Amino acid sequence: MAPSARSCWRRGAVAAACLAAGAAFAQEPRDHAIPSCYEQLRDFAPRETTGDLTVIVDQTTFLDARMRQIIHETVDRLVRPGTRISIAVFSAYVDGRYLDVLASGQTETAIDAKQRDFVPKRELRQNDQCLADQLAFAHRLVAKTLDAAFAGIDPNIVRSDILAALRDIGRRVAEAPSGNRMVIVVSDMLENSSITSFYQGSRLRDVDPKVELKKTLDAGVRADFAGARVVVIGAGIVSDKATDGRSYRDPRAMLDLEDFWRRWFAASHGDIVEFGKPTPLVEIGWAPPPPAGASASVAAAH
Repeated sequence: MAPSARSCWRRGAVAAACLAAGAAFAQEPRDHAIPSCYEQLRDFAPRETTGDLTVIVDQTTFLDARMRQIIHETVDRLVRPGTRISIAVFSAYVDGRYLDVLASGQTETAIDAKQRDFVPKRELRQNDQCLADQLAFAHRLVAKTLDAAFAGIDPNIVRSDILAALRDIGRRVAEAPSGNRMVIVVSDMLENSSITSFYQGSRLRDVDPKVELKKTLDAGVRADFAGARVVVIGAGIVSDKATDGRSYRDPRAMLDLEDFWRRWFAASHGDIVEFGKPTPLVEIGWAPPPPAGASASVAAAH
């Protein structure tokens, strides 16, 4: 039987030996899918995260191979030491489908330079190696989890509860300990629920951003993303597979769609930094860390 990743770390073994069996790991715990390298060196473990990354995938949105590759590459670039990572899926509340976090975990940073002289050299070498292997493990875990999210996509699902899913995932984002938050929303952003619908037949209807925002806020559908930077990938994507080539996205309607979502995220303490229609046109990266105490002031403001 292959060892679990967690048991490898607990034995103090060099992570590479354990991670060689990574493909054979049994199901890892959902919220602690990346085991710690500091089981034996807890007194030296860094206490802060450098960034919080949440990826949420709309499983009603058709994604071709190119789109999936772009998502993989975008998320992979954001996985670095000290990153808390969560990958979630949603569609509509039908046929056993619901908002679900598939995997979540945190990569760790190295022991502070001022503390390294207090750690035995052998344990220091093992810790350094473990961190390198942990990061490689995290990259593989993210790729595997994204593939699992993509495998569950069904563009034939008529309903799409985007607003409700974002409202609910916002609670998780706001509770993140890092002030450097990023949310990647993989979706066509075409709400089709009891709250509102952006469709007219199979086409994107003319959306009045102000009217739709008032409707959603009056329904109590808003979130608190605690100042997170938001990246949308897939907005307005046309699925020839799902619509037999009959669908068309009017450029003016797409501008109104973007305007609505920018307003809604702003009302939900989020900042859209890239609205991919459907793909991002700039490389997505982390913002510089906020000044000391900034995250606390942001939280107080909300």
